[in-house]
Amino acid sequence: MKLRWSPTSPFVRKVVVLMKEKGIEGAVEKEKSNPLSKDDRAATPSPLGQIPCLITDDGASIYDSPVIMEYLDVECDGPEMLPRSGGGRWTVLTRQALADGMITSMVVCFVESLKKPDRRSGGILAHNKAIVFKGIAALEDDVGAFASDIDVGTISVAVALAFADQTFPEDDWRTDCPALEAWFDEFNRRPSMTETVLMDAREFK
Repeated sequence: MKLRWSPTSPFVRKVVVLMKEKGIEGAVEKEKSNPLSKDDRAATPSPLGQIPCLITDDGASIYDSPVIMEYLDVECDGPEMLPRSGGGRWTVLTRQALADGMITSMVVCFVESLKKPDRRSGGILAHNKAIVFKGIAALEDDVGAFASDIDVGTISVAVALAFADQTFPEDDWRTDCPALEAWFDEFNRRPSMTETVLMDAREFK
């Protein structure tokens, strides 16, 4: 298998963290792709030109990150990262969706920040930042339900919180979320997280 990836993408990071937690990183060859490069996007075997994109051993392309994570969980050895059925499955998937929505809003903020100051939309930035912090508040209320779990939901949450620190370094979400802070600080020390810290996309060549 091959994974089109970038060290700047939080959605890619989710996949790589899962691979490390399952112990299957050696089974997947990584091909670097710059998401800000038009040529690299064109070379990605996804109709949308987006990463991550997984190319299976039989040549099929699988995307986006939730689908790739479930595929790797089902098809590869290692601890189960997503319940196959039952209420727990939908809880984990919903938690992942919350984190993914936060990440999407942060990507919007990052793209907006690339524009010249006089062309940035304060409304877009404020709207998407509010989405992120509403998500963080919801996670503070929910953290007791997932504090001991390692699954696609908690991986997504951890990556989203790390990306929030990078995207909004001037904002302190921890003061109002002590339980979430304690959980994140512990999860963030896992090797799967310390070995996958994101690069700034503006510095990636």
